[in-house]
Amino acid sequence: MGLCKCPKRKVTNLFCFEHRVNVCEHCLVSNHNKCIVQSYLQWLQDSDYNPNCSLCNSPLIAQDTVRLICYDVFHWSCLNNLAARLPLHTAPAGYQCPTCQGPVFPPSNLASPVADVLKEQLSSVNWARAGLGLPL
Repeated sequence: MGLCKCPKRKVTNLFCFEHRVNVCEHCLVSNHNKCIVQSYLQWLQDSDYNPNCSLCNSPLIAQDTVRLICYDVFHWSCLNNLAARLPLHTAPAGYQCPTCQGPVFPPSNLASPVADVLKEQLSSVNWARAGLGLPL
């Protein structure tokens, strides 16, 4: 656990591997949207990180990104292409994080800055609208 350096001064266990600082979810979406962020404990266990998209292996800073609620981050175009290749009638639970197999769609009752940004990004593509409970 650590204290985020932003004006909100929130206690957090999230740690930006690139900048080596504690971050809260508000900072995560505003200042660290292309950074590898996991728990501080994960950083202590493995301080090596790969600043590339795990789907295409090019730098995350090269394109727009999307962060899932598991905090894994990908190029938006890579995740969108991966999801678009799934069968048309794939159930929402079939859309999973390519890294940890966590859900792509945040629960409807989850209130967090990361979930809000993710819902906004997902609402712009047809394959995700049903998973968010939006009309096609």
